Amino acid sequence: MQVRQAFRFELDPNQKTRMALAKHIGAARFAYNWGLARLKEALEQGRLPPSAIQLHKEWNRWKRENAPWWVEVSKCAPQEAFRDLERAVRNWREGRANFPRFKRKKSLD
Repeated sequence: MQVRQAFRFELDPNQKTRMALAKHIGAARFAYNWGLARLKEALEQGRLPPSAIQLHKEWNRWKRENAPWWVEVSKCAPQEAFRDLERAVRNWREGRANFPRFKRKKSLD
């Protein structure tokens, strides 16, 4: 007989941690939307959609001049956002999902 057990955890961050989480969430959303705009641009011009790696390389060049606030968050936030965008595009191309949409800010409560 196989026994299965599940655990449920709840985060209870203090104010400093809440701010850090909000910054990372916002940064990831910003990067995703930035990447989606580049993707739509490429598709409208008849080019292949950029991969997550290509978006990340372009992002690293762009952020130095246009996003000085970026030093406050981890480099992993945009990387994962671009990977998520790439997965969303793959799902759309394979008919499993609709075309990706821009992310909007939601309440953390």
